[in-house]
Amino acid sequence: AIGAILMASERLHFELAQLASKDSLTNAYTRRSLFELGENEVARCKRQGSTLAALMLDLDHFKRINDTHGHQVGDQVLTDFVQRVQGVLRRPCIVGRYGGEEFLVLLPDTNREEALLAAERIRTNATCQAGVPVCTVSIGLACLGGVQNDSLTALIGRADAGLYRAKEMGRNRVEEALA
Repeated sequence: AIGAILMASERLHFELAQLASKDSLTNAYTRRSLFELGENEVARCKRQGSTLAALMLDLDHFKRINDTHGHQVGDQVLTDFVQRVQGVLRRPCIVGRYGGEEFLVLLPDTNREEALLAAERIRTNATCQAGVPVCTVSIGLACLGGVQNDSLTALIGRADAGLYRAKEMGRNRVEEALA
């Protein structure tokens, strides 16, 4: 009886941890988990002298999908988008829901050129699904590497500035923040 209680308790603990770390709709990491994992990656990057890239993704004109097709279809678009993003990235990547239709991707051990290639794969492959309204994605890119006093917050800020630049330059593109 005690063994069964312990097994049930372990299972419940695991399920609660999953609920706290994963977005219930998209199965991407929650913002809180994203920051925890991101801080660990920044620390590892600094320790090992490796690189880390961040991609800030925003579905272009997503509000139109909700307004035109309803929130259930909007939810389907978000779920499909995350599945497609995860499908074009290699395993150690971290995909998290940053806000409503904004997502952050952290790419460990990825330099600028590799990050650009990954961002373009996302941009060209992540938004085309039969039966789901097509929407494009704007992406901001930033890299961390070699600067000891850089932080996850600064990295995300630069990726976000790149995203705003992509939006200003016409959307459906990848941009870095201007230095």
